[in-house]
Amino acid sequence: MASTTTVTLGGLIDDTLEVLYRSTEHPFQLTVGSDALADGTDTTLTVSDAARLKGTDIIELADEMVLVTAKSSDATPVLTVARGYAGTTAASSGHPTGTVALINPPWPRSSMSTYVQRCFKSLMNSQLPSVTSAVKNRATGLQYVEMPADTMRVLSLRHMITTTGRIADIGGWQFEQDLPSTVVSTGKALRVTSSIVDADDLIVTYQTPYTFTGSGEAATVSVPLGTEDIPVLWAAAYAVTRREVSRVDVAKIEEWNQTVAMQQGVNLRWARELWGEVYRRVDEAKSMLALPKHRPFRKMPHLVR
Repeated sequence: MASTTTVTLGGLIDDTLEVLYRSTEHPFQLTVGSDALADGTDTTLTVSDAARLKGTDIIELADEMVLVTAKSSDATPVLTVARGYAGTTAASSGHPTGTVALINPPWPRSSMSTYVQRCFKSLMNSQLPSVTSAVKNRATGLQYVEMPADTMRVLSLRHMITTTGRIADIGGWQFEQDLPSTVVSTGKALRVTSSIVDADDLIVTYQTPYTFTGSGEAATVSVPLGTEDIPVLWAAAYAVTRREVSRVDVAKIEEWNQTVAMQQGVNLRWARELWGEVYRRVDEAKSMLALPKHRPFRKMPHLVR
């Protein structure tokens, strides 16, 4: 089993933004004034340097964006805003005085959060899977091992012979999915041969999806040690191109229509460098992790008599 480290969603978002802002100007910062957003429904506030703001500007407060819909003519202008703009969620606790805000951010935190999590669902699950090994026994008197409901695939099945301590591969198994819950409560089972008995301790190595624990940007996820930067690079590359570029297409990215790319705000050279770095880091991580090969089942060896 590879060593793992725990990262937070907020930390991954911060690192992604650091990558993106290396080549672009940071958005202007201001702070929330004495008239703050008290709760999730409050729609008026004051800010420092309000002269920089006009109607239809967007203000980012943590992971919530608000749209400026009106600005008073007072000496200290009061802003009226639409909460939870562009699919973000209005913070129920509001945003107190002193909260740092950004004006019209080109890379919203809410979008970066979506991209980081999308990386785990696509590239990380397929290329750098979360692997678990556990000791399991077959269901009493039955020729299967009940697997957790979140099992994606089984990678290997082994058995330690207690008398010798020898670990041997077991053949003839097959991973079954989409079973009726009336048969197997989790819907997933590992079919084993009749040579396996109830008392046999089986070492099952299997893949489960990456899962964030907790809520908001404080949520955590465990990743293989040395892969912490891969979701960051993937999210940054996705933010630049607004789509995933496959390994094969990285070399062809210059074939994109230059005019269309400019209209979409895509820097082709930067996009190629980012996606190239993603796949370079994936290859490095794979070489270090020595992941087992996936086999839908393992056949019994042929015995020569």
